[in-house]
Amino acid sequence: MSSSLSSKERAVFLELSKNARLSDRELAQRLKTSQPTVTRIRSRLLQEQFIDRFMALPNLQKLGLHFQAITFIKAHSPATIKKVVQWVQENPSVVFAGEGEGIRMAQLMVHSLHGDFSEYTAFSKELKEKFAGQLMDVDSFYLDSKSISKFYHWHSVIEERLKKLKEFNDAQAKKLSRRERLSMALQNLSQLKERIPAMPKVGLPGAGKEAKEKEDALALERDGPPKSE
Repeated sequence: MSSSLSSKERAVFLELSKNARLSDRELAQRLKTSQPTVTRIRSRLLQEQFIDRFMALPNLQKLGLHFQAITFIKAHSPATIKKVVQWVQENPSVVFAGEGEGIRMAQLMVHSLHGDFSEYTAFSKELKEKFAGQLMDVDSFYLDSKSISKFYHWHSVIEERLKKLKEFNDAQAKKLSRRERLSMALQNLSQLKERIPAMPKVGLPGAGKEAKEKEDALALERDGPPKSE
């Protein structure tokens, strides 16, 4: 699990995931804390890479990006996949790409944005021509940007993940607490033993007399009564 965050740090992180434009002053007012505290927390979130960067989420319709495609690619060799990865990294239409496995043994998933289907057709044609004879399969899933029902809803994911991290860290703290209590109890027991002096070995009253009588009886049985002179 990741490094733990305090309750204030989690609150700042969650607010920033909803609206990264909030100033430290606005965050401090919302969370009822001081501005320097928020500034320090924001710096930590960036330095420790809880937040990778601040960026704007575009309105795809305003940009004329009405068509999206998820393309699944299967190649004849891992070397070809590496070449395709390099190609998609340089392609401005691709917003996400990742290697993995899944549908029809696909090895690479590519998410691209286009103005319309004809733009995607040109994109797909370029891909297939560039790697002609090297690709085993290319499957696509299309969608209209208007049909998107949830668009990078980061704050809900972050909120749920932070909750799980807190539960994990709390459980670890309880385990540590139990270990500490056990260790302390053992240490106290050891110290108690050191303070108690060793008890002298003392026989029970009459124990010596009984032992002597038993010894005499055994001797009498073995040797008989003593002979008179």
